[in-house]
Amino acid sequence: MRGLNRISRLLLRLIVRPTVQGRQYLKPSANTLFVIETERYTHRILLIEQLRLQGNSLPEQKILCAAHGHQDDLRNRVEAQIEKLDFLPSGQDINIVPISVYHGRMPRRETSYLNLLYAESWSKAGAFGRLMQLLVNGRQTLIQVDPPLSLKQLQEESPHQPAGVIAHKAVRVFHHHFYRRRLAIIGPTLSHRSNLFKVILREPAIKEIIEETAAEQDNPVELIRADAKNLLKGIAANFSPATARILASLLGIFWKKTYRKIHVIGIEKVQLCAPEHQLVYLPCHRSHMDYVMLSWNLYRHGLMIPHIAAGDNLNVPILGSILKRGGAIFMRRSFRGDPLYTQLFNRYLCAMSNRGHSLEYFIEGGRSRTGRLLPAKTGLLSITLENHLLNPEKPVALIPVWISYDKLVENKSYQKELQGEQKTNESFLGLIKTLKIFRHRFGDAALSFGEPLLLQQVTQGMPSILATSGATSEESIKPTVNELTQYISQQVLQRINQSAYANQTALLATLLLANPKSHHQITDLCSQTTALISLLKALPNPPAAIADGEVSSWIAQAAKRQQLSISEDNVFLSGTQAQEMTFYRNQLHHITLLPGLYLLLTKRYSKPLPQTLPRLLKTLYPYLQAELYLPWNNTELTTVFKQIRMRLEKRGLITRDGAMMRVSSSPLAFTLMQTAEPVLLRYYIVFRLLSDGAAMPEADLISESQRIAANLHQQFGFNSPEYSDERALKIFIDTLVSQSVFIRKPGLSQDLNQSRNQSQNKSRNQRLISCQAESAALIKRAKQILNPHYTDLIEQDLHPR
Repeated sequence: MRGLNRISRLLLRLIVRPTVQGRQYLKPSANTLFVIETERYTHRILLIEQLRLQGNSLPEQKILCAAHGHQDDLRNRVEAQIEKLDFLPSGQDINIVPISVYHGRMPRRETSYLNLLYAESWSKAGAFGRLMQLLVNGRQTLIQVDPPLSLKQLQEESPHQPAGVIAHKAVRVFHHHFYRRRLAIIGPTLSHRSNLFKVILREPAIKEIIEETAAEQDNPVELIRADAKNLLKGIAANFSPATARILASLLGIFWKKTYRKIHVIGIEKVQLCAPEHQLVYLPCHRSHMDYVMLSWNLYRHGLMIPHIAAGDNLNVPILGSILKRGGAIFMRRSFRGDPLYTQLFNRYLCAMSNRGHSLEYFIEGGRSRTGRLLPAKTGLLSITLENHLLNPEKPVALIPVWISYDKLVENKSYQKELQGEQKTNESFLGLIKTLKIFRHRFGDAALSFGEPLLLQQVTQGMPSILATSGATSEESIKPTVNELTQYISQQVLQRINQSAYANQTALLATLLLANPKSHHQITDLCSQTTALISLLKALPNPPAAIADGEVSSWIAQAAKRQQLSISEDNVFLSGTQAQEMTFYRNQLHHITLLPGLYLLLTKRYSKPLPQTLPRLLKTLYPYLQAELYLPWNNTELTTVFKQIRMRLEKRGLITRDGAMMRVSSSPLAFTLMQTAEPVLLRYYIVFRLLSDGAAMPEADLISESQRIAANLHQQFGFNSPEYSDERALKIFIDTLVSQSVFIRKPGLSQDLNQSRNQSQNKSRNQRLISCQAESAALIKRAKQILNPHYTDLIEQDLHPR
């Protein structure tokens, strides 16, 4: 037997390259047993071999089996272990660790030739099938080790039950666990698209809207049904396990050539959620690379590949087909005016959810060109929430995901778009043309998973919506869905920011852009970066992780990527490099702005006392929270501002002069203030335009603010189109309207300037914005804090000579 084991181990080493998830639980002890899902001998050998590599041995009698033919043996052996608990010293426990082994781990079709060359699936393979799984998919093997089951805890939950009953419960727990784990890793069996289309087209709501559309268009019902089927074909993914597996292999090679390293933070939270929840990934959207990077890393970490909602602009010849086979669900940018398409998309997404597929869609809707999070697009989220409310027995976990890169692939196109150029339409030929940029390296990339948002907890205690009378279930929950969607979308964006990864480029950009015309000595930049990292770690909202390594190496690598320039021992930015670096600096704005504002108020306010500055910050906080998705509510702010002050004092950025506070001459203090002041100036511009009781069409208010902001930013050393970003101004205006500082009203405004009649004529039917607060007092207070040079320039721009 020992000789057979030795031969088996040698063969397995040749053909199997396992990835182990949950290795921290792979710790044998006198009171630890392991239970494997199947009776396969090779899986026992793989477990023993992994422990041997860790320097541990494991007797085979400590390996249990949960396969259906072994239920009695498993129950008897667990019962014996439960009885043994009574004879152990107080405080000791017996743990059983579940082990699952998967070869290939791809879902299968309901009928599929060769079952994807014997990849792991839900069906039980014979001896030949098991051999083929090892030969074909051995190098795609995953060993999943999950947290142990405590027999002592199980016994305490049923204190009056005999050992046999508790053992029977343990067996049920294992069977349920292995089923849910297999579902989380492999995914449900893939339904044939034609079968799925038939099911959707038979749904009463779809049949009804087809008949209504046919009547409105005076067309035969069969013709509209055929149109509906074609629409579904355009929407639905055509996931191909074979394509996905080939892409996974190719992407593994591609990432190594493109990025030095991909950092993955917080994946353990997702792995713990996966067995009991349908997972809906809600990443921020920075690049087209986001789609494939997230899916590839989920697969690599033993999680089901999600179906991804993507814009139908990607559904172009060849490329669209590949993406569909990789799990892409294509959708129009707008559903407005097409109720048939809306219902078909909703029902398809719900069908995928009800079958247990993981989903992925970008909460911002499109890619951010500025580095800041965009306001949530809530259409897909409302579909998810509505389906959950109608089917609350299916637990759903929303997974916020932060994605960042040391250098964006689309960097040049983003800068062009911010300067007003039209976005280039996607095409397969365009993809081929862009491949040449991948001759260069792009530094590191990062995926950071935030705290999952469990919908059952959010909706807990709500009355049964299905009991609502007088309306269909969908109609009855619309108000609830709308209200909850807004709340959940803000929570998701906040959790994305809370999972931020501070990468090398973002840290360097924060420091260099504070004084972009200057030359920085490498040694000084290294020490300032170290000081910035130390402060970020201590703040109330620190990044989930921060890049490590030598800062001097980061500088050298950034120079190779042409993101900064080096002359002898000095680092500096060209105008183009400064524009690019704003994207990366903005990624940390939600962390750096509050300490920067605290320092700025301390420096500029006439009486900077610890008890007065929080009151000033509280007046600004709602606008910052709306733009940067900060996590604290009003009751927490006093504590948060105190923590910020203490961290700044501890690092010598603030000193005391009696009761007064003073800002030190530290370069880091200057950096933080320079980061914060432009944001306040942008707010000031909007207020100033509406002072003196003026009312403006909203489009004109935004465009005028953009024009003045763009001119003003030249004073900070470089042209930055992102500074006058329309979305940031729109968020600020919306927040002021919600607080009744600004009001929207219908009507026409008088011309602000005769030279701008054309732009005003376009907006005559728009709502007007006016300030109903005492603007003179607000302007006076702002001028006490802002640099007079900048406010004078704004005045000159408002009243040119």
